[in-house]
Amino acid sequence: MTQKKEAKMSEKDLKYFENLLLEKRREIVASQNESESNNAFHAQNDQGGELAGYSNHLADAASDYTSQEINFDLAARGGKYLVYLEEALHRIKDGTFGICKVCKRLIPKARLEAVPTATKCVDCKEETKKREREDSRLEMARIFAEQQRRENKGKPH
Repeated sequence: MTQKKEAKMSEKDLKYFENLLLEKRREIVASQNESESNNAFHAQNDQGGELAGYSNHLADAASDYTSQEINFDLAARGGKYLVYLEEALHRIKDGTFGICKVCKRLIPKARLEAVPTATKCVDCKEETKKREREDSRLEMARIFAEQQRRENKGKPH
């Protein structure tokens, strides 16, 4: 009886993806540092005559607020992506990087180059999304039916 060989990415490919992940991590950290520097600069400028963070012009204040919101959103996304990058680097160390967590087959290199933090092959990811959409539809139908029951409960027959 032959044993099935476990899927495993080659050392060369693991090193390639480790370098790719490290570079993406450097980019995110540099971007966050730049954003923090910009925020500090704007905070200092605001101290120089205008009220703490508010422009003398309403349109400028709205624009400043929108820019801050965008920066906070980008920082939050960057922080979340950093976690995914760290998890992927950990999978490289423990030898599970590039292996689909559902079907246990190798994730194609093209997918990993596009999404280096991927934990599922395309087929398994699509199946997961399909199930999530179906679960969402069922939940919406359940909520709608419950709402209908409550509305009909109060009506005379």
